[in-house]
Amino acid sequence: KQWYQRRVAITAGAAKANSKIIIHFENNSPFLTVTNLKRIIEVSHWGNIAVEEHYEVTNAGAKLKSQFSRLDFQRNPIGAPTAIKSFRTVLPASSHNVYYRDDIGNISTSNLRETEDANELEIRPRFPLFGGWKTRYYIGYNVPSYEMLSYRGNLYKLEFPFVDHSFDNLVIDKVEVQVLLPEGSNDFEVKYPSFEVERSPDSRRKTYLDTSGRQVLTFTASNLEENHIQNIEIYYKFNSIMLLQEPLLVVIAFMAVFLTVIIFVRLDFSISVDENREARQKVAYLVEEVSNICNRIKNNVSDEMIDLVGTAKTNKDMKAFKNSRKEIEGVYKQLQVDLGNITKKITSFAPTLTDKIIDLNKKEGERKAVITSIAGLAEKAASDKINVKALNEQLNGLSDKLSSVQGGIDDIITLL
Repeated sequence: KQWYQRRVAITAGAAKANSKIIIHFENNSPFLTVTNLKRIIEVSHWGNIAVEEHYEVTNAGAKLKSQFSRLDFQRNPIGAPTAIKSFRTVLPASSHNVYYRDDIGNISTSNLRETEDANELEIRPRFPLFGGWKTRYYIGYNVPSYEMLSYRGNLYKLEFPFVDHSFDNLVIDKVEVQVLLPEGSNDFEVKYPSFEVERSPDSRRKTYLDTSGRQVLTFTASNLEENHIQNIEIYYKFNSIMLLQEPLLVVIAFMAVFLTVIIFVRLDFSISVDENREARQKVAYLVEEVSNICNRIKNNVSDEMIDLVGTAKTNKDMKAFKNSRKEIEGVYKQLQVDLGNITKKITSFAPTLTDKIIDLNKKEGERKAVITSIAGLAEKAASDKINVKALNEQLNGLSDKLSSVQGGIDDIITLL
């Protein structure tokens, strides 16, 4: 605590006489005292160290006897010399993102002044501190890790002031310093300041993206003042591969979210049966079957019948021609039966598609007529009843007509 001395002259009385001396004097100076200070140093190897300090301060000066009147205080602030209106806290020059708050929230009456050597934070409590009054608040800031942290290989050294310059004529009754080291730190060694510091049992604390938790080193001391602003050094080992843990956790978390969404949107959680939806699904499946059958008619009937014309023109073999034609027509007949059955199902599930199914059957009838004409042309070629020029001209005309009809069929299927 602060002590004040004054030299006085005392005249001794009779020999071996004992008497109690009471010295009364006036002192109107404010005595700002930190009754409890909690410092939290959170170390990150990604380039930042976060510092937060929680204060419980008391004005230990002469106590206010009467009631407090803010109006009288504002009229004559000089008339209350023991009141503390504001004080100055010195922060590191590289500190940034500084905040000053209390239990209610942010306190906007503070003022930060930046200089080359340090940042000065003017702290103005919500109310003036008279003698015997107390308040609680906390400040926080970030500093680059190179200000306090150095390393060689896997060995790291953290060096920082055990207490900082909270205000002029600093007096601290009790202080607790918690150091949160990165997850995976081990083999701790501590170099203490010159005054007495006690180390509490280590603990763990989970923060963002931690699995097992960060190692927390806790130190306590009492009865400190400005001469005790000394550094403490903490040595520890840390495997650099552990730096990849947090990015990998983020990647895995996003992958899990995306995978969950993919699975969720593909599952049907409805309790009641949606008949319309089932009908649409069945119609979509049947339309796909219609498309497959029409493609088979094109590949196994239309194209085969055109190829048969060329074969008949070359071989002139009527018997082989009839066998091939019979086989193609058998395949065509079965495909027509399958197509008819499927189109009937479509009209039963979706009556609104009846007109398009009628158009499809009409186009299929046109294709059948063209295929029949091509078969007749192939028969003439096999029996050598048509010359080559006329054969080619008629075949080209029928091929164009067949392509036009099949294109119309594809368009109708697309509309289904």
